[in-house]
Amino acid sequence: MRAGPQMPHIAASQERPSLLPPSAPRLPHWSAATATMAAIPPPAPGASHAPSTPLPPPGPPILANSLAPSSILSLQSTSPKASDGKPRARPATAPSKLGLDGGEPPPGTDGVGRVGSQEIDGGEPERGKDGGGDAQMRIDVGGGKRPQSKKPNGSSLVPTIIKVRVGTLVPFAQGKSGPSNASLLSIPIFEGSNVVGRSNLVVVDKRVSRKHLSLRALADGSVEVVVEGPNPIVVRSDGQARKVCAQGRAKIIYDDVLELIPGDYLMKYVAMSDERKSSASVDSNDLKKGKRHSEEDSVVAKRNRQVMEDEALARTLQESFAEEGTSVPGMACGQALSSLDSAGSSERNNKRTHSAGPLKDVLPLTFRLMRVQGLPSWTNSSAVTIQDVIQGDVLFAVLSNYMVDIDWLLTACPSLRKVPHVLVLHGEDGASLEHLKKSKPANWILHKPPLPISFGTHHSKAMLLVYPQGIRVVVHTANLIHVDWNNKSQGLWTQDFPWKDANDMNTNISFENDLVDYLRALKWPEFRLNLPVAGDVNINAAFFRKFDYSSSTVRLIGSVPGYHVGPNMKRWGHMKLRSVLEECVFEKQFCKSPLIYQFSSLGSLDEKWMSEFACSLSAGKAEDGSPLGIGKPLIVWPTVEDVRCSIEGYAAGSCIPSPQKNVEKDFLRKYWSRWKADHVGRCRAMPHIKTFTRYNGQNIAWFLLTSSNLSKAAWGALQKNNTQLMIRSYELGVLFLPKTLQCVPQFSCTEKNWSNQDKLALGKNIKTKLVTLCWQGDEETDPSTTEVVKLPVPYQLPPRLYGAEDVPWSWDRRYTKKDVYGSVWPRHG
Repeated sequence: MRAGPQMPHIAASQERPSLLPPSAPRLPHWSAATATMAAIPPPAPGASHAPSTPLPPPGPPILANSLAPSSILSLQSTSPKASDGKPRARPATAPSKLGLDGGEPPPGTDGVGRVGSQEIDGGEPERGKDGGGDAQMRIDVGGGKRPQSKKPNGSSLVPTIIKVRVGTLVPFAQGKSGPSNASLLSIPIFEGSNVVGRSNLVVVDKRVSRKHLSLRALADGSVEVVVEGPNPIVVRSDGQARKVCAQGRAKIIYDDVLELIPGDYLMKYVAMSDERKSSASVDSNDLKKGKRHSEEDSVVAKRNRQVMEDEALARTLQESFAEEGTSVPGMACGQALSSLDSAGSSERNNKRTHSAGPLKDVLPLTFRLMRVQGLPSWTNSSAVTIQDVIQGDVLFAVLSNYMVDIDWLLTACPSLRKVPHVLVLHGEDGASLEHLKKSKPANWILHKPPLPISFGTHHSKAMLLVYPQGIRVVVHTANLIHVDWNNKSQGLWTQDFPWKDANDMNTNISFENDLVDYLRALKWPEFRLNLPVAGDVNINAAFFRKFDYSSSTVRLIGSVPGYHVGPNMKRWGHMKLRSVLEECVFEKQFCKSPLIYQFSSLGSLDEKWMSEFACSLSAGKAEDGSPLGIGKPLIVWPTVEDVRCSIEGYAAGSCIPSPQKNVEKDFLRKYWSRWKADHVGRCRAMPHIKTFTRYNGQNIAWFLLTSSNLSKAAWGALQKNNTQLMIRSYELGVLFLPKTLQCVPQFSCTEKNWSNQDKLALGKNIKTKLVTLCWQGDEETDPSTTEVVKLPVPYQLPPRLYGAEDVPWSWDRRYTKKDVYGSVWPRHG
């Protein structure tokens, strides 16, 4: 099996203070890329406690089954000794190429989404869920009990967790094996419990369950296998083949072969010393393919060179921003947004390349892109992870989303287990909903908002986190599944707000009214909680009026299903956006300026609706009172070649679920423009983010980050001579507008509140100007009265139109040109 292009591993490190006094023994050495730990002996008396080389900080819980064998420490019968005479663990030897050893969880392990209703409304597919939560070999470094060994005198040694690796399941090539073997990764097997399932495939085959096999490895290397999924497997041992059905058991030893599906996905169980030979062994027919592989490798090399050129350009841009000392003002007046530095350009980036750091850096006037695994570190230096968002002493949480993988969520964000009360608003159904009900913690409440009109979905992606200090409001674009938070271009906005004073309970503003109106439409069953700061309260939409949103700097744009008439027409969908923009005054430069529609799913549209939608997005007045006029829209959409060469290959296309009949309409040809994201290093991270904007050059009139795709179901369609707006789905977004603001201290629920008064005095009014990261300044901007807000718009402006050779991606076409993993599309059938 030929591996795809090797991508750099981004360590998911985190800074955590040590709980041990200086005199305590050294903590076990821990790396986010290491599945086992070996205790490092304490220093000799009088020696420095600092290690000779800096140790990386501990990371989040690691799934041992997903880690590279080359980075795992295993116990050997004869371990080398350090200079102090104490044994050390020896690294296991294994091939290091991505795709051969199961190192970095491969991108694109989500399934092909459902067709049907989603073709009509442009919603999201039901993608196969990552299943990372099924792995049993989790090493928890964040809490819980650990085994304690005792010294002779009774004092405790440092806790040590060791997983002994006994062998490996490697893809087994034989003359009659199917092409599905190219979709397998090597799987390290550790003494104790192991799980093999869908997450171990490069591409998803739903015949393989999320938890397909349970394996219990014994010290002698033998493995007891239990079939957990509904489909049988085949065990080959000593020249005999035996079929094992659901809940059946078998025992395997070295050199036995498993067929995860009869006739497909052959894996040979080998000892570690035999792994290189077994994983590389091929039949005579495979040897004849060397020339073709060499040609394909040449294509991959050319693509990698292009990627390096793109990255070099982006680094140059980011370094120029850093030299300018660019700051993004929030309510904290001059608080600097962490620049997207090149890798290694700062000490902080060396320590934390995976996240944005404390949320005090996340400003209400801007938003962040989400971390993408496998990209160079500079691309993620200002990106956020789910752990950056859900942190601190959360009393109560509302998680709103379409897809929820409970196993992944609790693994990726274990702090959620500590939240006393969680309400999950979701769009799941069928088997996925049953699994969610069965797997959720007892203190979680599930609610699927009502869908009164067919083909609608609950598609909004938001979080409301209640703290003793206030509330954190989060609006983002990712489903609560592994691939969305790791492999896609995504966006997230968040702002913290304090509790209201008793004297301010009757005051409210537009943001508050929009939020409460939207929450009321969700109709969750009310329940009561006893909160330390508020006492016994009824948790309904009105509860969220207890917070002071006066510092909000965005507007909420929501959609709720129904036939909206009269004043309600302007409360939802594109008519809500139109009504907000009509109240705004923009610079003269935005008269008849172009519009951008960027999204991940295209509904069944017609020219009449496109004109209706453009009319709403073109609303607003110039400074002289004249209408801005209708802007020419362009659609930013990946080409087939973009998807083929992406970090997930064709698998990324399952999350861009638009069929040919929607994409290849003749009237759409004039709208297509390229997904180019060099400046943020995300050309190869396919977009699941949804944004709409009006711009002129690098200047932005307004910018919308939303869950809404381009569909009538999401935005609504006017009916009955424009007297009724019909919407099918729930959606939510935040609208960024240029504003005149009063400078007040920045508030945070998880960090010490502070203000920066060096640049502007508190209470001074400031005018904001929205621009892209590539904005280079202009003579008309007065720095004494205007603060420039650089939004990380993830695509190039102005976008480049499709060329003659460019074909827009549609997920139900057949593509025979192989992707970066050597696969074609569709993968199965």
